[in-house]
Amino acid sequence: MEIQKDKKSSFGKIPLVGVVILVVVVMGLMVDATRADSDSFYKDIVRLDNVASKIHQNYVEEVSSKDLIDNAIKGMTHILDPHTTYFEEKEYQELKIHTEGKFGGLGIQISIRDKVLTVMTPIAGTPASRAGIQSGDQILKIDGKSTAGITIDNAVGKLRGEPGTKVTITIRRSGEMKDVDYTISREIIHIKSVPFSGVISDSIGYVQLTTFSEDAGAEVEKAIKELLKKGIKGLVFDLRHNPGGLLPQAIEVSEKFLPKKSLIVSTKGRVSGQNKESYSSSQPIVPPEMPLAVLVNYASASASEIVSGAIQDWDRGIVVGDTTFGKGSVQTLLPLDPTHTIKLTTAFYYTPSGRCINRPENSIRGNGDDVDEAGSSEGSTANADSSETRKSKIDTTVYKTKRTGRLVYGSGGIIPDTVVKIDIPALPVRALLVKDVFFQFANSIYPQLKKRNVKIDKDYMPDAATIKGFFKFLDSTKFTFQSVAQMRFEEFKKSAGLKDTVDSLGKKVVLYPELPKFEDAELAEMKVMVQRVDSVLVEESKRAVASNDKEIRKLLRDAILYREYGQDHEIYFRSKLADDTQLKAAVSLISNKDVYSSLLIPKKVEKTENAEKKEKVDKIEKIEKTVKDGKKEKQAK
Repeated sequence: MEIQKDKKSSFGKIPLVGVVILVVVVMGLMVDATRADSDSFYKDIVRLDNVASKIHQNYVEEVSSKDLIDNAIKGMTHILDPHTTYFEEKEYQELKIHTEGKFGGLGIQISIRDKVLTVMTPIAGTPASRAGIQSGDQILKIDGKSTAGITIDNAVGKLRGEPGTKVTITIRRSGEMKDVDYTISREIIHIKSVPFSGVISDSIGYVQLTTFSEDAGAEVEKAIKELLKKGIKGLVFDLRHNPGGLLPQAIEVSEKFLPKKSLIVSTKGRVSGQNKESYSSSQPIVPPEMPLAVLVNYASASASEIVSGAIQDWDRGIVVGDTTFGKGSVQTLLPLDPTHTIKLTTAFYYTPSGRCINRPENSIRGNGDDVDEAGSSEGSTANADSSETRKSKIDTTVYKTKRTGRLVYGSGGIIPDTVVKIDIPALPVRALLVKDVFFQFANSIYPQLKKRNVKIDKDYMPDAATIKGFFKFLDSTKFTFQSVAQMRFEEFKKSAGLKDTVDSLGKKVVLYPELPKFEDAELAEMKVMVQRVDSVLVEESKRAVASNDKEIRKLLRDAILYREYGQDHEIYFRSKLADDTQLKAAVSLISNKDVYSSLLIPKKVEKTENAEKKEKVDKIEKIEKTVKDGKKEKQAK
């Protein structure tokens, strides 16, 4: 994302028409417009001003000009792409924190768990970590005020502040008798772009990049240099779940892998100033002969797609995982005044081979009705039309990589060279994850593990007693997993009038005399039968949960390690990576030189050779035919 700074402006007392015109002008809608477009634009502005003025002056209740203008702007941005956004002061500050990676705070990640504000993990090296705040701690008060019913946004607002100022939080900890007050000084908190790097199996280096904030390039370089000192023979660069960030950092990160003067990304927009090409300005730090795999998935977006696309297009390494998100648009911050800003999509990203990273569905929304996640909208034809328009925009062009000429494809996003799907947990396990019971159990059992002097290290695995305790904990929380059979039976009971067993059936008989009459004994018997089926299905659901004991054991291990070390610790990271299917595939591919090399060679080489042979045969046959025709013509003469 690019940030364009504007001169500071002061509104003062500007008429409503002036505000409306100013708002639209700074949105950049008049840039490079033709004379005819300008005339039409001014007419539309006058119409907008007339509506705003009449509402402001004549509406039955007083409406502030601020509300009118704010909502007018939001209406304008709503019909554009999903990434064009209007920011007021609070949202703008949050955006700057995300891109700059720094803020004044305590250094904790928080969430609402069981309706209580809870510390998920303290960030290593921060005031909260030094003060002894632990994962699972419940924050009952902030500066003496109860957090009951507080939202995450409000909590963050109270915990953050100017560096050097103090805040007191009241903590309730599992296993402790009394709540404790912690008074902590706020500091600038640096959010790491590279939370983990290290050597994994077979001398393969691993670097995880989670965001492209201001220090991303420097952190990646530091991590790679440390791995090179350890003599790694290959590198896995993990961009999964990386939503992107700053464009200059995407270029800087790409430079670590690509030769000097390599095209990394180009941008194209309506305004000539947005048409740019970015090249590598330095030599790579990763040796060109070192095997490289880039891990991506559906949540890799924007800057992540620039880096993975450049590496793929220059045949510098292989891309492994799942097709990326397809967020290939440039957002420019255009300040409207000191407290309001618009983030406007001004261009699209293109990879070195010419592929547009942006998916059609991430482009302009138009003025159709709102749609649900499935993209349906009852009674609306506008969305059907826009859907067809999006289909027509899909790029079906086949492109070629820059060095070896491998075939790569448009349509948005980066398609991996080797697609590896993640292992999806079984339905019962997914239900447990949704309810967050692993974290809850780890927090409740942690004091007992400490009393038992259980060694929680890199080799830790929950024992039988811990597993048994987990299932007892599930019963105490009244956790229920509804199997497919149970759902079908509930549907049957509802349709048959048995939703509440005999009671509802009895009512149905009274309401509909034409239905057969049931004696009390028959109703009682039916009630028993329904209860028996319910009981069988409940037990079956419990067995379904218990049958996933291996997966449950691993997830419990991760949750307890998380509780012990927090998410920034190497032991926790390595525990998570040990069962990573996509990572294992990437390591396997770059560890085998023959397999790795074959992936960087055009897959249609054999077909091309056959085509060349056929072309030669066709030429020979054509010559032979010409000779024969000549002989026939000569004989005829």
